[in-house]
Amino acid sequence: MRETFLRRLSQGLEKQGKTLADLPLGQGKSDEEVLSQILTDKAGSFLRTYAIDHGHNSLREGAVLHLAIENVSQLVTRFLQRERRASFEESSTRYISFSSEGQWRDPQVMAAGGEWAQAYEEAIDESFTFYVEAIELIRKHLLETRPCPEGEDEKAWGRAAKAEAFDSARYLLTPALQTKFGIVADARTISDLVTQLCSHPLDEFRIVGQRIKEAAESEIPTLLTYAGENEFLVRNREAERGLASELFDDLGSSRGAGETKPIAEGQMEVCLLRAPEQLDACILASYLYEESARPYHEILEKIQGLNPAEMETLFERVLGSRGTRDAVPEGMEAGGILDFEVCLDFGAYRDIGRHRKGFQQQQTLTTHLGYAVPPLFDEAGLGERYRHTMESVGSKARKIAERFPLAAGYLIPFAYLQRVRLRFDLRQMAYFVELRSAPEGHFSYRQVAILMGDALAEVAPLYARYVKTCREEVLLGRVQSERNKDDRRRQREERARQLGFET
Repeated sequence: MRETFLRRLSQGLEKQGKTLADLPLGQGKSDEEVLSQILTDKAGSFLRTYAIDHGHNSLREGAVLHLAIENVSQLVTRFLQRERRASFEESSTRYISFSSEGQWRDPQVMAAGGEWAQAYEEAIDESFTFYVEAIELIRKHLLETRPCPEGEDEKAWGRAAKAEAFDSARYLLTPALQTKFGIVADARTISDLVTQLCSHPLDEFRIVGQRIKEAAESEIPTLLTYAGENEFLVRNREAERGLASELFDDLGSSRGAGETKPIAEGQMEVCLLRAPEQLDACILASYLYEESARPYHEILEKIQGLNPAEMETLFERVLGSRGTRDAVPEGMEAGGILDFEVCLDFGAYRDIGRHRKGFQQQQTLTTHLGYAVPPLFDEAGLGERYRHTMESVGSKARKIAERFPLAAGYLIPFAYLQRVRLRFDLRQMAYFVELRSAPEGHFSYRQVAILMGDALAEVAPLYARYVKTCREEVLLGRVQSERNKDDRRRQREERARQLGFET
């Protein structure tokens, strides 16, 4: 914007036979300082008029920000990272220890003091203490029971074992755990995020929203004029809760009281709610649309008139040569939307929720659906303590929920289940299933990806043949990935040496 105004100012002066040197300069200021002030004022005035007053939001999409967000809870992080117009990069609970990270204390619970604050502190301490111990205990168990085979890279094997320990131990973490991540987004998206956060009933969300606004305004002071608490969003959230309670009078009990139960990891549920009829035909019709002069309904009718063998031949011609790094053709994306409801643990949703291209809805995290038990806890002789910890922390979360139903979500360990809706198009389905069913994936979301791949095969069997789902049981599945990392590291070091750098 500054360069644009500089160019226009220069052009205007030239028409008058003048130059920038002819402008009246401020006393004691350099040309650059004066010109900067002129351009800033003109840019700000222009943006206020067109982007804010006239509502031309597209102008705000030209201002892109890179923000670092630190010391925020997993709860607010999951809320923020639903945004589909931004890019995020977050610390992974699968590859690093969170033993040195802090925990968020909800101000309202802490201010209430007494039994409320005590239950909050005890829940965090109990789960986090076991998390730190479990990492090392499970890692040792893996190396003792599955020693590195002769000829195998010991370093890669050791890293894979440690990552496997993280995969199981993270079930003990709670959403109060603080994390850090980066966000890249334009001013329009930042404004919307700030408004959503500042309109949330939890204190932390409002604090984070205000801090993001303050940081962003140092770069784009004009473009966040109306970002902040929105009365409609506040009233709408209250109305949503009221209507749900009115229609389902047992809602309160399901969010608070009630016994919990452990479940086997394999009992997570994936339900396909809706899918287009004759989906294979819809996929091919969508693919052919751009290169055809016919209306869509005629293309679809033509495809539907083919026999199964003919349709199979078409899919082979289109997708038969697709490699592991090749995306499904873009035209197939519009073949239809698959609507899933998934019952999964919060830890798995942390990873699945990053697939923001699809639509997501996340129910409030509670304890009433039970919790998952990673097999390694039982194998390492830690199963009894794990279950006791889940029950104990869960009971404290339910206690908090009696008075602070939303803040109780900070205390419910990652192992507990919740329901989410996921709506994916056909390209995203292929990407998700192939990526998340890979051997190096976490065992919980691998199960979800495999079940979703199975559901796809039920409604689009021809297309599903070309979606590469890994259904094999894997043990220390990241060993090959770690080997590949070592190979790439050695290749980089060799290139550096050839260029004369020391490594």
